[in-house]
Amino acid sequence: MLLWSGGRYSTWKKGEVFWPYNLLARDIPEARIITWGYNGDVGHFLSPTSANSVKDHAKSLSNDISGMRQSPAVSKRPIIFIAHSLGGIICAQSLLQASSENPDDAGKLADHTDALAFMGTPFEGSDTAKWSSFFKRLSHLLPTASVNEHLLNNLQTDSHDLKILGEDFPKWLNNRRNQWERQVHVVCFFEELPTRKWGYIVPSKSAQLVGHEAISLPDDHSGICKFDNFEDPKYKIVLNTLRKWMEEIKAASSDTLSKGTPNLQANTTMGKNYGGTQTGQDNSKNKQQHMANTFRFGSKEDDD
Repeated sequence: MLLWSGGRYSTWKKGEVFWPYNLLARDIPEARIITWGYNGDVGHFLSPTSANSVKDHAKSLSNDISGMRQSPAVSKRPIIFIAHSLGGIICAQSLLQASSENPDDAGKLADHTDALAFMGTPFEGSDTAKWSSFFKRLSHLLPTASVNEHLLNNLQTDSHDLKILGEDFPKWLNNRRNQWERQVHVVCFFEELPTRKWGYIVPSKSAQLVGHEAISLPDDHSGICKFDNFEDPKYKIVLNTLRKWMEEIKAASSDTLSKGTPNLQANTTMGKNYGGTQTGQDNSKNKQQHMANTFRFGSKEDDD
């Protein structure tokens, strides 16, 4: 499973609980769990902001993941993506780009993606993104301020890129759905509660994909992806969804999963600006042995 958002650590952490490791790895020990991050800030007051667009981040994601799946055994493992907010847009864009590339390279990323969990992803943009436009005005007045206009524009409700993605991504999902043995399971989680002072960051309509399951989670935009105990109602909803998918994926690809694959190499550096966490269990060894290996993968923006 791969989880990503702007902050590869803080996004999924509540208090001292980093649920991909503290909760999920124990409930689904056979999974390899990886977090991936990117610089998703639209602006900074005193430091430079990344100029990457959604397509740039999407390309980085597919390159990084495909680079980890070079061996024949690993390249065939099913992938489940869990993405929060703009991370879901990057996920969808990455799969679209990968599906049109060389099937012997990044194309495998799209071919072996079997499930997608979007959490508060603004498929139709977010009205709240308008407040971020003040960075544009500020950048003309304050020399030290910087803004990523690519990401800012992608977040708007009238975004041209979002419109194109909104047309092409459902087509890709439908093409996979028509091939029953290769269909992609999709669920869109959306926020039940407004964020204090800002309201609903991503309205439920924007967070959904027509024709796919949508489930509300009892928290605000930031809180829907943060769990601090096994009894958290939100965690139970997400966990039950993941378990159901894994059973269905196992049934559809039992040969691949029953063979097991070598564990990904730990403590591997994927470029100096990457950082991330792998947790899970090595099926080829004792099934009671949990793993908590760390390798660098993703953005280090919130490595605190």
